[in-house]
Amino acid sequence: MILQNINHKMPIYKDCTLSEMLGVGAAIFICEIVLLSILTRIFFGIAAIGIAMTLISFFHITKYALTRLQKIKYGKPFGFYQQVLLKKLSEFGLIKSLYITRVGKWSVRRVK
Repeated sequence: MILQNINHKMPIYKDCTLSEMLGVGAAIFICEIVLLSILTRIFFGIAAIGIAMTLISFFHITKYALTRLQKIKYGKPFGFYQQVLLKKLSEFGLIKSLYITRVGKWSVRRVK
């Protein structure tokens, strides 16, 4: 029983590992800073307002996203959603598939 839990990464916050937290944080920071900078540049003529808004709201949005990720992961085995994400990315052709995948029915009949 304990051997199954040795080789997985330890959760740090809300059942998320450090790499998941860094990935979510980096994605939110980049998206938020680009979006808010462009919007404030268009409306007010100053992109620094968007950067300031990003620094103020970054923690709260990241906390909300980690809570949603925790709800997605609840009751699933370790690495389940990562496999689903990699499968979807390989279906869209964004990355090369790391695993053997097959679409269709599998037959378990014996051939005589």
